[in-house]
Amino acid sequence: MGLAVLAGLAGLTLGAGPAAGADGPGDPAAPPPVILVGVTGLRWDDVQTLSTPALWDLSRSGAVGLVAARSVASTACPADGWLGVSAGARLADLDAEDGSCRTLRTPAEGAAVPGWDDYLVAAADQPYGARPGLLGEALAAAGVAATGIGPGAGIALAGPDGVPVGPVVPRPGSARELGQVVREALRTSSLVVVDAGTVRDTGHATRDRAGSTPPEPGEDEDTPLLPGDDDQRDPSGVDVIVEPTRAEQVRAIDERLDAVVRANRTTGATVLVVSLADSGRARLQLAAATGPAPGGGEYARSLLTSGSTQQAGVVQATDVTSTLLALLGLETPDASAGAPLVPTRGPDTATARVARLIDIATEARPGVRLSGSYLTRLVVAQAFLFVAAAILLTVRGRADRPWLRRSLHVLRVAALALGAAPVASFLAGLLPWWRSSPTLWFWALVLGWTAVITVVALCGPWRRHLLGPAGVVAGITVVVLLADAVTGSTLVVDAPMGAHRIQAARFYGMSNQAFALVAAGSLVVATAVAQALVERGRRALATAAVAGIGLVTTVINGTPGLGSDFGGPPAIILGFAVLTLVVSGRRVRWRTLLLVVAVAAAIVVGFSWLDWLRPPGERTHLGRFFATVIDGGLWQVVARKASVHLRVITYWRYVVLALGGTLITALVLLGPWPWRRGRRAAAPLSGLERATPLLRAGIGAAGLALGVGFLINDS
Repeated sequence: MGLAVLAGLAGLTLGAGPAAGADGPGDPAAPPPVILVGVTGLRWDDVQTLSTPALWDLSRSGAVGLVAARSVASTACPADGWLGVSAGARLADLDAEDGSCRTLRTPAEGAAVPGWDDYLVAAADQPYGARPGLLGEALAAAGVAATGIGPGAGIALAGPDGVPVGPVVPRPGSARELGQVVREALRTSSLVVVDAGTVRDTGHATRDRAGSTPPEPGEDEDTPLLPGDDDQRDPSGVDVIVEPTRAEQVRAIDERLDAVVRANRTTGATVLVVSLADSGRARLQLAAATGPAPGGGEYARSLLTSGSTQQAGVVQATDVTSTLLALLGLETPDASAGAPLVPTRGPDTATARVARLIDIATEARPGVRLSGSYLTRLVVAQAFLFVAAAILLTVRGRADRPWLRRSLHVLRVAALALGAAPVASFLAGLLPWWRSSPTLWFWALVLGWTAVITVVALCGPWRRHLLGPAGVVAGITVVVLLADAVTGSTLVVDAPMGAHRIQAARFYGMSNQAFALVAAGSLVVATAVAQALVERGRRALATAAVAGIGLVTTVINGTPGLGSDFGGPPAIILGFAVLTLVVSGRRVRWRTLLLVVAVAAAIVVGFSWLDWLRPPGERTHLGRFFATVIDGGLWQVVARKASVHLRVITYWRYVVLALGGTLITALVLLGPWPWRRGRRAAAPLSGLERATPLLRAGIGAAGLALGVGFLINDS
C-alpha cells in the first residue's frame, strides 16, 4: 500500500510540477514550505507524556492554543471543519436524517471530492456567504504547488468545481509510510495538507452517505469503523459495532503526527496542527504550531491568537485558511472570515501554558451549560415580580396603609435584587468558580454579589431620591460592563449572559446581552442624574450630563477593539438624543429624530470604514461587516439576522420577559387606571409623574434604544 502511494505521488508531482513562473519550494526567494496537519476531535486533555509523545513534545517547543471549531450548527462534523478550511468561512455539510456525520473519502485522481454537490447546495442554503474552493482557487491562481494526503485534504485543496488543485493521495496505513509520503511531497510542493484522522466519541461514529465513493482496498479512512465491515464481524456471524476507545484514536493520530514531524526535520517548514471539528460534543479543540510565523517571528514557546478572537490562547477553525495564505505570501480574500494565527506571549513554562489552555476549556463548558438554567430562573423570578407588581400597583386606596406599605417595600427590594442579578452573573467571573463544583460556586457568587449591590443601593445617601436606588444598580451595571469592554472583555466571555467561546459568536467587545444592559442602564442613570439636577434648577447642567453619559457609552460601545458593536451606537445615540431633548425642555420632532438617525448611521459607517482600512487579519466585526457589504453580501447578513429575530420572538423566555416588561412599563407610564382619570389618586402610583417628570421620557428612550438595537443586532 505504502509503495503504491509513493509511486502514485511521485508520478503525479513529477508530471505536474510547479506552475510556470511560480517559486518552487527549493527557490531561495520562496517562503518556507507549510504543512497543515488537520485532525478532528482532539483536545488538550487528551495529551499525555507517555501515550502521546509527539503532541507532548510539540506542546513543549511550539506555540499552543485552543480552537473554537463552531461551524453552522452547535457541533461541527469532520466535513464541516475541512469545508471551513476550503472556504475560509463557516460552512457545514447537509444534515443527515439520523444526525450523523459523513464518512470522508479520498477523491479519485482528476475527480471531484465525494459529496461536493452536497457541499455546494449547503453553501447556497446557509447564511454565511461561504465559497467552497476559495483556498484551492487562490493556490491555483498563484501557481502554488500543493499536495494532499487523506480525505480531508481533498476537501481543503478542492477548487470551486470540487477537483483538488494538486495531487491528493489516500492516507497510508502505517505511520512510517506516511512519513515517506510527506517527505516526497515536500520535495515538490510548497503546501502539504495531511488529514491525520478523527477522534469520535462513543455513539458518534461517522456514516457513509448515499452516493459516497467506497474506500479503496487497504485504504485507512475515517475511524471508527462502521457496522457491517468485514473486520468487525463476530465469528458467529452477528454484526457488532466496534468503536475504538478515545485513547486508541488519539494514539494513532499522535503516531501520524510524529511521522510528519520527522519528515520535516530538514526542510524548515511551518507545521500547523489544528483540530478542525468536534468529536461529537462541542468542546474547545487543540491547536499547535512550529516554525516561521506570518509577518516574521517563530511559533515557539508561546500561545496562539488571531485577529478574529483577540484572545491569547484562543483561535477559530476558520483562521486556518488565512494562516496558510499568509505563510505562503498570498493575499487573503475578503470572503475569508478568519485571520492569521500568530504567536503571543503566555506563561513562561510549557506546563503553565497547557494548564492555562485547559483552564480556559474548563471554564467554557459550565458557562454554556449554566446559561440556560440561569436565564430560566431569571425569567421565572421576573415573571413573579411582574405579577406581584401588577397586583400591588393597582390596589385602590391610599398607599400608606401598613400592609400595603410593607408589601411595596418588599416589592422594591425584590425589584432591585433582580435588577442586580445580571451584573452579578458577570462579577462572578472575578473568581474562578468553574474549577471546582462550578454550579454551586456560581450560584453562591451570584447571590452574594446580588445581595451586596442591593444593600449598596438601599443604604447610601441616594436612597432619599425616588430614582436613586435604581440609578445605583444601573450605574454599577454600566460601569462594570464598560470597564470590562475597555480591559478585554474578560467578564463577558463565557459568562452565562455573555459570549461563549464554544459557540464562537463573539470573543471580545460587547455581547448582545451586555449591550442591552448597557443601553438600558445608561439611560436609567442619565434619567436619575438629570432628575436630581433639574430639581435643583440646573437644567443646562442636566442636559450636558445626559449628553456626556451618552457620548461615553457610545464611544466605548462602538469603538473597534473596545465594544466593537455595530448595532449598538445607532440605538444608543437615538435613545440619548430623545432624552437630551426632553431634559433640555425642547419638543421631540420627527425631523429631529431623522437627523439623529442619519448622524448615527454616519458614525457607524465611519467606525466600520476606519476598521476596514486595516489589514484583513486585524479587522474587528465592524471592518469585516464593511467588507461583506462591499462584496455584495449584505442581503445574506440581513437574512441571517431576520432568521434569528424570528427565533427570538417565538422563544418563550423572551416572550415572557417582553410581554411582562411591556405591561409593567405601560402601567408605570399610564398609571393604574388610565380610563378612570378621576380615581388615579387612589393608587400607589399616584403622583409618580409629578414626583419624577423625567421618568416617562427615560423609559421611553430606553424602550426606543432597545427596539432599534433589537432590529439591528441579531438578538
